[in-house]
Amino acid sequence: MSPDQQSGRSLHDAMQHTSDAFGPHRTDLVLRATARGRRLRLVRRAQIGAVAAAVAGAAVLGATQLPLLAAPAPPTAVTPAPTVGPTPTGTSTPTRLPSASPPAGGPRSGPVSAQLAAFLPPGTTTRIASRGSFVDGRIIVTSDGSGSPQGFVAYDDGKGRAAVSVSVLDTDLHDLTCAQPTKPLFCDVLADGTVVKANKSTLAGGQLSWNVSAMRPNGRRVEVSEFNTDVVPYDNPTATVTRAEPPLTIDQLQAIALSPHWDR
Repeated sequence: MSPDQQSGRSLHDAMQHTSDAFGPHRTDLVLRATARGRRLRLVRRAQIGAVAAAVAGAAVLGATQLPLLAAPAPPTAVTPAPTVGPTPTGTSTPTRLPSASPPAGGPRSGPVSAQLAAFLPPGTTTRIASRGSFVDGRIIVTSDGSGSPQGFVAYDDGKGRAAVSVSVLDTDLHDLTCAQPTKPLFCDVLADGTVVKANKSTLAGGQLSWNVSAMRPNGRRVEVSEFNTDVVPYDNPTATVTRAEPPLTIDQLQAIALSPHWDR
């Protein structure tokens, strides 16, 4: 046998030995491989379906919650602060009222001093003087036309004599205001438009003067004054002080000035 033949024989024997090492051919190998491939495809489909379902569910959940998250909170209600207007010069209601309703007084005729005395508390009253006349709301000036009705009395409540006076006159409406150069004790504009002013002052001779004036919208003005002397110091600058203070309170003076007794 030639060398070439020997070499070919050796290659044939080696390949035969290798083929025998794999064992006999198994007929179900293809079938099992096909089944395994089918199972892998089913598993992949199931996994893909689960992922798709999860994505779809997340999308639906996000869509339902999005409006709630995106919706803005309602604005907080803000209550506007009340508008504060300018303070008027005169108030529509008084800042202080008399202790009782204004008294009606006595007869609306006769000496003005007698009409004033009817308003005073119990005590000793001496008529001093009257000027002009006041009859049923009508002002009658003196015969010479020099003045409006006025009445003066000396009143003693047991603590000393004191001069009390009243004057009634019709004036221009320019006085119907609380504006004045000197600040009064108080000044009120009542609901009906009446302007009430009160003052307490000390005169040059040391006498005390308390007075209240009531100016009605129709121009009728009533002023009630009192002093701690038994005569009016304006007429007698050297009048002697007869008591510590005038006898009536500011409320009592205001009640007399506001009495309907003096109305037209």
